Amino acid sequence: MPDDMTMHPDAGQVSDPDEFVEERIPMKLGVDEWSFHNSMMVGKMTLEDVIKTAGELGLEGIGFDYFMMSREARRAPDYIKEQLSRENLELVFGFGLPFALPDMVFQVIENLKDEMFELAHGFGSRVLRVCGGLIIPNMFHKPLHVVINREKEVREVARRLKRFTHDASLEGLTVALENHADYTVDEMLEIIHTIDSEDFKVTLDTGNAIYLDEDPVETARKLAPYSIYTHIKDIKHVGPMLMSVPLGQGEVDLKEIISILKNNCYDGLYSIECNLPLWQVDQEEQALKDSIKCMRQLDEETV
Repeated sequence: MPDDMTMHPDAGQVSDPDEFVEERIPMKLGVDEWSFHNSMMVGKMTLEDVIKTAGELGLEGIGFDYFMMSREARRAPDYIKEQLSRENLELVFGFGLPFALPDMVFQVIENLKDEMFELAHGFGSRVLRVCGGLIIPNMFHKPLHVVINREKEVREVARRLKRFTHDASLEGLTVALENHADYTVDEMLEIIHTIDSEDFKVTLDTGNAIYLDEDPVETARKLAPYSIYTHIKDIKHVGPMLMSVPLGQGEVDLKEIISILKNNCYDGLYSIECNLPLWQVDQEEQALKDSIKCMRQLDEETV
């Protein structure tokens, strides 16, 4: 090359092609308190115990719901925030009242809204997980979605969530609707497009699609672009029953779902949810440990 065309050593040269590969987003593992709902229900653990356990297991985040909190915890958000800070945990705060409740009952949501926003700020959470349909749990089979007219309910939930999202956005909060074994993936998309807000996102549950006879992988593929939080769940048929099991021991293709999330540049919490039946209450912590190991391995196997 002639002297007058000699280039600076760092100019215009392509070195290692890997330098141009998009930086890998670290997987942030968390746990949803529902993984310990039996222990909390029978008095073996408190919310404070769950937070401490999450920290001891090296997790980076946690999700818990207003309605799983004691009155004392609701009155002392600074204390809970201090515990979360001590364990270095990111929080996604849940508001479990269904937005499909009848009009008169739905006023409860309206009356609690300001308290929800204040608590979210008090706990240091920027995301509010919500649910749409009224679901009755069934530990032996599919959860029951109580609904009279699906189309009408989806429209009404979208209308209510649009207003709620607007109010939450004024407080600097993002609303994340879970696919909660209530709405199909297409119904979820209808709600998303109706609300049409950057402050309205999705809590992607990896297992709930099975309860609606839908494919969890296809559900993840359609909802991943809108997801800001996840419940990583595995489901297994046990005879006529559908059971939540430790991650990697069920029928959900978690490896493919995690790949989909990574390919969509998902940077939220991968929050483990092992919804074991009551008779397995003593296995909840071990189920979480097994699930953490599974997720660490899947993180290494996916790009």
